[in-house]
Amino acid sequence: MTRLVAATAAAFILMFGCAYAAPFLSEQQARAKAIDILKGDPYGKTPDEVSKNIKQVQFAQDGNTKACGTKKTPAWEFHVVVVTAYKDQFNKGIIDGFLAIDARTGKILCANLPLLD
Repeated sequence: MTRLVAATAAAFILMFGCAYAAPFLSEQQARAKAIDILKGDPYGKTPDEVSKNIKQVQFAQDGNTKACGTKKTPAWEFHVVVVTAYKDQFNKGIIDGFLAIDARTGKILCANLPLLD
């Protein structure tokens, strides 16, 4: 009886207990997540405004991104360029950086962009 229970438990673990890897977000899904993260001043108040400031999208399956460096988490990385009204001797009125989001969850991994919470 004990062996039967152990065998049944082992079979159950093999069938259902393996770590389920969620599928990767499509580029369109990842873009929607990035737009939600970036929406607001200075990146754009509407999804269309934010979308115009995303210049490039890249899938980094190995997790190597410009925003984070090397991570082991697959990521979608967005190159964001925004021309702002604010200029001084240090700030030329351009924000140019990267946002990396987790390729499975769409949550922010890291960014080298100002004003992101």
